[in-house]
Amino acid sequence: MIVFRYLFLTLFLLAGQGASLAQDFDPEQARLWLDTGQERLSTMAMVTDIDIEVTGMLAYTVVRQQFLNDSAHWAEGRYVFPLPDDVAVESLRVVVGNRMIEGEIQERHQARMTYETARAEGRIASLVEQERANLFSTSIANIAPGEVLEVQIGFRQRVQYAHGEFRLRFPLSIAPPYVPGDPRPAELGSTRDGGGQAENTNQVPDASRITPELAGPLESTNPVSLRVALNAGIPLAMLESSHHLIDKRYDRGTWNVLVDGPNANPHKDFELVWQPVVREHVESVMFLQRLGDQDHALLMLTPPEQFTASRTQREVTLIIDTSGSMQGESIEQAREALLFALDSLSSQDRFNLIEFNTSATALFPSPVDATAANLREARGFVSRLRADGGTEMLQPLNLAMQQVMTPGYLQQIVFVTDGQVGNTAEIIDQVREKIGESRLFTVGIGHGVNSQFLTDLARFGRGSDVLIADLWQVQIRMSDLVAQLTSPVLHNIELHWPNDVEFLPGQIPDLYTGQPLLVAARGHRLRGDLLVTGLSDGQAWQQVIPLETFQTAPGVAAYWGRQAIQRELDRAGHGISHDEARQRVIDLAIEYQLLSPYTSLVAIDKTPERSRDAALRRQDVPSFLADNGQHGGALMARAMPATDAGAVSRLIRGLLALALVVLMILHPIVSRDTSTESWI
Repeated sequence: MIVFRYLFLTLFLLAGQGASLAQDFDPEQARLWLDTGQERLSTMAMVTDIDIEVTGMLAYTVVRQQFLNDSAHWAEGRYVFPLPDDVAVESLRVVVGNRMIEGEIQERHQARMTYETARAEGRIASLVEQERANLFSTSIANIAPGEVLEVQIGFRQRVQYAHGEFRLRFPLSIAPPYVPGDPRPAELGSTRDGGGQAENTNQVPDASRITPELAGPLESTNPVSLRVALNAGIPLAMLESSHHLIDKRYDRGTWNVLVDGPNANPHKDFELVWQPVVREHVESVMFLQRLGDQDHALLMLTPPEQFTASRTQREVTLIIDTSGSMQGESIEQAREALLFALDSLSSQDRFNLIEFNTSATALFPSPVDATAANLREARGFVSRLRADGGTEMLQPLNLAMQQVMTPGYLQQIVFVTDGQVGNTAEIIDQVREKIGESRLFTVGIGHGVNSQFLTDLARFGRGSDVLIADLWQVQIRMSDLVAQLTSPVLHNIELHWPNDVEFLPGQIPDLYTGQPLLVAARGHRLRGDLLVTGLSDGQAWQQVIPLETFQTAPGVAAYWGRQAIQRELDRAGHGISHDEARQRVIDLAIEYQLLSPYTSLVAIDKTPERSRDAALRRQDVPSFLADNGQHGGALMARAMPATDAGAVSRLIRGLLALALVVLMILHPIVSRDTSTESWI
């Protein structure tokens, strides 16, 4: 498989060199090009390797992106890529030949100045910036003609656990967001000009930075490989990937999972799911890491899988996104999800349906009883839905939140969408202001979904979120959601610590069937008994958790730091000023060495590579377009023209780099003897 990837890259390079000599560059054959204003030239190819190491509930990931400048010009590249939700990005390395350049966390403006100074001085420089909570960009300057550079980004994330299953998700693709507002174009080449498909607007002032050029499933040329080393600590009954074919082998306590070659479809998000052999009820588990003079803990409290509560009368408003980005398989999944939700209603419930694209339309003026006639009309409404138009999310959410509440009913809003909008902060602010006593549940549809945005909506709406990437998942994932809608397990949860402890979240949400409660804590010494109290089906409930029973795990401190940063971001404009929140985020990010909206990772080589008289070209590398069954070609890469100069020495190095790739293909593969368990 590894040989296949290098063979693919080599063939692409050879084809690109021949094409540049024989004919004009054909944009339908390759998605990477440089527009100089007079001619089109092939640009950088990129290889992405993803290595994930999972220990218990935490994972450490290193993403290696190899940039090749196969043109005759000095280059600056920029690439926008998604990462999992809630990640703590903590390291940056740049590898050039035998040299490794370590990155450091700096305040964002300072990091940008450091990068631009090094770029102007001809030194190799790399900058990683956070554009959204789960969307990042890498810039790399002074890539010599023929040069191969590797950028390594390391981060930590938490493994998801629900309904007896562990899930590790890694997004590989991006779906283009809808950008509302009046254009406010940035000056070409400025830091506000991200080179994206959309212009900046008054509602999305950084639109050009979050709308990268995208290559579709038939146009991709950038190979991807993904490896997972899973040390679950327990025997597994099931280990499988939701959307990719995987090679899996067991070796000395670790499951090694490989996705490579033709199986590594970068237009489908990767999700690995595993179940323990014995699914006994685990009431709680605690992971601990000591950093400096502080203990950092991650506590997971799991509710019963089977829980019967008194039936609560519900008033459910179902909102479905029918915008253009939902075309193809996405709208089919959304329709199936709505029909499943309608089937879950009982005769004592009330409901309404709202569909939206450029505008919002409600089926009924206000919620109605779930009678057979009303449900029949609703199913007909759903079957006629088609996807087209813009994505104006504020209208349907405001319509649902402003409905007159019926006394004695639990108000629930189920929001079905791919979440592809640019004005996410504006929408979240509206939900925080107007949600009232209602609960908001989100259903993310398709690959490339804006899952962090939907998670945040559900968090502020005191509900939960679920993702449905493919049609076959609708019944499974919606069954889980319906169980939560109809059976909340614990309310009014409070934590009583034995000593002074700072814990997150500060306000504990309701706990639903199959969904664990996760708490991050920090204190000088976390010992003694933690008392958890709450209400379950109207009755008082409590549980004592001994803090001495813990597992040591790396990454817990980084997880706490990431949650503390999110707390300060949430408080901005809601209790503290934006300036105060910004400074608190910077202090936390520097203390825990993490990327944030106000800090960046920058790596600078000490030795100048490019002479001052050799100009630099900017080249934007397209990201992977999410494959949700839509029709249409890929969008082309955009670049900023500039004058350039080459060097004979760099050309020789380029030929050597190409020869090195060929040698890697011809090098014999050495097999490793591994002891394996029976395959799952």
